Amino acid sequence: MNWTNLWMTLFGTTELFGLNMGFWVSMVVVAVVVIIQHIIFWGVMKPMRK
Repeated sequence: MNWTNLWMTLFGTTELFGLNMGFWVSMVVVAVVVIIQHIIFWGVMKPMRK
């Protein structure tokens, strides 16, 4: 599957604010990973007791 052709068909462009869609996809992936890490660190992990 060619993601560029799919994106062109749906939205008519492969850039947003002058930046390639690959950049935006990678930024979203990084943001999701960071959010998951924060949820795990602040929500699931408990302090170790001495």
